[in-house]
Amino acid sequence: DDIMEELVWLHEHGVDNVVFLADLFTVNRKQVIELCRRIIDAGLPLKWQCNSRVDHIDEELLSSMKRAGCWQIAFGLESGSQEVLDKAKKGITVEQIEKAIGMVDRFGIKSWGYFIIGLPGETKESIRATIDLAKRLPLNLALFHVAVPYPGTEFNDLAREHGWLLSEKWEDLDMNYSAIVEYPQLSSSEIDKATKRAFFEWYMR
Repeated sequence: DDIMEELVWLHEHGVDNVVFLADLFTVNRKQVIELCRRIIDAGLPLKWQCNSRVDHIDEELLSSMKRAGCWQIAFGLESGSQEVLDKAKKGITVEQIEKAIGMVDRFGIKSWGYFIIGLPGETKESIRATIDLAKRLPLNLALFHVAVPYPGTEFNDLAREHGWLLSEKWEDLDMNYSAIVEYPQLSSSEIDKATKRAFFEWYMR
């Protein structure tokens, strides 16, 4: 009820595009389908975007979202390496990534993929797998970030324990800037270069 009230108010004030900034917008499938039904029944001509996970979408849900005005979904895909995904406890498979992005594409909804370079277990080979996956998927937008061990996370604990952490300054904790972790098999500069290479290869593909 609250969301619909806000959407109607926005439409009445000239807004025609909305972004639902919920990290897991589709985690409550029943709620999303009900919201889509209400948007359709109300005849709201809004276009909207959201975030999701590849294991929290299906054809019925995508059909409802498309009819209700959804035009783009962003996914945290992270890596093209199953080993890296598992170590990050992402809870998804590369196969699920390929299936989900392909399904979104078939419904005529644009997809935005987020990738992270430099997670625990990362190697030159796993980075190659990530870049290759990104180029293989029918994504409309791709972003590649360096892995950041934010304080309070298990990643931060691991980085401290294993001596991977290069800086503890808050201003250095920036996924868009440069890597502050390095591994025996992969330096921080190699992570930075790989992130730039991923951007270059994807946008010049």
